[in-house]
Amino acid sequence: MGTNSLKIRSRAPTRIDLAGGTLDIWPIYLFVNQPTTVNVAIDLYAEAEIEECKSVGSDSVILRAEDQSIELSLTWQEVAKPHSVPPSLELHYKLLRYFLLKKKQAGTWVSSRDLRISTRAQSPAGAGIGGSSSLTIALAGALSQWAGGKEKPEELISIARDIETTVIQVPAGLQDYYGATFGGLQSLQWGISQNDRHPFSKKTLLELDHRLLLFYSGQSRNSGINNWALFKSFIDRKDEVRERFDKISAASFKLVSAFQKEDWNEAALSIQEEWQTRKNLAPGITTPEIEAAFTAAKRLGISSGKICGAGGGGCFFFFIPDADPELKKNIQIQVSELGIKPLPIHVSLQGLEVQVMS
Repeated sequence: MGTNSLKIRSRAPTRIDLAGGTLDIWPIYLFVNQPTTVNVAIDLYAEAEIEECKSVGSDSVILRAEDQSIELSLTWQEVAKPHSVPPSLELHYKLLRYFLLKKKQAGTWVSSRDLRISTRAQSPAGAGIGGSSSLTIALAGALSQWAGGKEKPEELISIARDIETTVIQVPAGLQDYYGATFGGLQSLQWGISQNDRHPFSKKTLLELDHRLLLFYSGQSRNSGINNWALFKSFIDRKDEVRERFDKISAASFKLVSAFQKEDWNEAALSIQEEWQTRKNLAPGITTPEIEAAFTAAKRLGISSGKICGAGGGGCFFFFIPDADPELKKNIQIQVSELGIKPLPIHVSLQGLEVQVMS
């Protein structure tokens, strides 16, 4: 791209939602008793890179999604006005337009600059571990730095939520952005005009690391569509969905208490309770393949775990209260024999990281 370039790199972790997913969608949490979500960041990252340099006559903007092998070249004039772009680059385009306007308003925009934006994601597509929101936070963090870096974490979350919602065209949950922005193990209480985040200690986080097994079913799912179906059922008061959400929130609240005490057996029971309720929210949340994996784990003495995200495929996890490495190995073997892929992961202490190189 030439000389005298500015390079910005960022990354943000994905997350496992341990309990209380879907409660993070406005206005669902306004109607639920003690709406609580618990999640943990994991080291499957979304990454973004921005490189800017003096134009050598092309005055071009290149948007690239490396993991999807797609690239688009635009002029700054095309960026500045509504323009049709491939769906997999719509997020890049809309975030760039937003931060370009901020840069112009701040008086720091300089023309005759080439810009390249590249992203990549380590999580499988449709995995249910917040990959798209993690990518949004990574990209928004890098572009915020490019535009002056004045946004606080909560402001960045609001920007990411609103812009990603225009891309997926259905209400977006909030928990993914918190996991990507802050990392670690956290409980999130949703409320009127503000949300309260409570991080757990590093010791509890590292203890949890020994007790999780993550698998990818191989079936991609669309979290936006699944969440929209539950959203409509909730608003329409269909099939006792509201009552079940209250039970999910109660189980999540119990999980918070269990983590505070580091009572891993109580934590296992809370996760199991959440999952048993969630399975009955709507048809298709679980799948025959995932149920076969749960049956295999149950034969080995483990019945605690759940699907990640909105369900219908994607990832699922098991929680092993005693952190027995031999038991974890046996579960991996049994589930792998079903044709389901284990995903080696560790918890992530860090949230969004942005590095500037000039």
